[in-house]
Amino acid sequence: MTALTYQKDARTYRFSLPNEIWGLKLPPPAFSILAYLCYLNCHHKGDAVPSVDEIAALLHMGPDMAQKQLDALIKRNLISPQMVPVFTHKRTGKFFSLPNEIFSLDLGHGAITVYAYLLYCEDRSSHQCHPSYKTISATVGLAVNTVMKHIAKLEDRQFITKEHTSYADSQGMKWNGNNSYTILPIQKAVDHSYERQMVKLAETTERQRVAEELRKTRPCSPL
Repeated sequence: MTALTYQKDARTYRFSLPNEIWGLKLPPPAFSILAYLCYLNCHHKGDAVPSVDEIAALLHMGPDMAQKQLDALIKRNLISPQMVPVFTHKRTGKFFSLPNEIFSLDLGHGAITVYAYLLYCEDRSSHQCHPSYKTISATVGLAVNTVMKHIAKLEDRQFITKEHTSYADSQGMKWNGNNSYTILPIQKAVDHSYERQMVKLAETTERQRVAEELRKTRPCSPL
């Protein structure tokens, strides 16, 4: 149910979230679950409701945590007991969008939430944004060190590039500025994920081959 097939025109295969979602102050596990249910509601209406175990495995959390977050979302009237998003988001009409592939690339709830915030901040013409670690931390509810870890993961998986910036004050003193992030086409992350899977498959196949060779050459036990 959670497997996604990449579509060539990524702009057509996205789903939207309202800007107001950041005002809800959801922890990353709850944010990622709500985002996933919004994705399902947008593209898979009428399909079977995912199980708690499926949601937990997809978003890298334990089943108990997933159930706790679902209960909290229901209590806050953000989803129905049938896991359908019901929160109102038409007051301003402003939204940002995420690629469907976000849930098929093995990111986990923390990295998904950080990536979603960068997409929210993104300049749609330059595909860049410049939020500080502290701003990201305060918005998504994660420690700065954890945010830095997720940024590194997103950069390694080719979702984004990061560039250090600096500026000079009125006295000519040079200071470090916020990082500049560029949102890469999702196809880069998809291709990188495929390459990683192929490498793992090759490594597994080689280990199996070596194990089989060792088994064949192992001396027989004496009678």
